[in-house]
Amino acid sequence: MGTAELRKELHGYIDKADDEFLKMVYALAKNYKDKEDYTLPGSPMDVDAYRARIRNASDSAKAGYFTTEEDLDKEMEQW
Repeated sequence: MGTAELRKELHGYIDKADDEFLKMVYALAKNYKDKEDYTLPGSPMDVDAYRARIRNASDSAKAGYFTTEEDLDKEMEQW
């Protein structure tokens, strides 16, 4: 199914959906849009987006949001 057909079918579902379905679809779409990495891996990005991504990563590391090599080894043992 191509993109145009997929959009048309999704619009049909949305037009007939109840509140619960609409809320789920909305939450999914909003979460996807709000993700820091909204662009697909390997997609080109401009310099401002690149710098913002670096700043966010640096801020996360400074705030303690990282995994140590030791913790990663422990996690990998459970795979």
